[in-house]
Amino acid sequence: MKRAKKITYHVLIGIFIIGTFVLGFAVINTMVSLKYETTNSTGCISLISGQDFCFEIKVLIGLLVACIVAVILLLFFRKSISRTE
Repeated sequence: MKRAKKITYHVLIGIFIIGTFVLGFAVINTMVSLKYETTNSTGCISLISGQDFCFEIKVLIGLLVACIVAVILLLFFRKSISRTE
């Protein structure tokens, strides 16, 4: 059972770290779309697809922060997670 917990722990760490990089790239990609698909600096609605880029950026940044917090918590509580009772 201890080996399964260790494997699960490492898989979760890997998923959250990869998610952090993917979400970071998605935020940058959405910011580029915001720059080139809107007419003025205060507009958030795409002229091409009709998406609200400001809302999308807020959601992506929230998910990015959640992934970073999850990695930190998993690393911080590593000993108590892997402990068998």
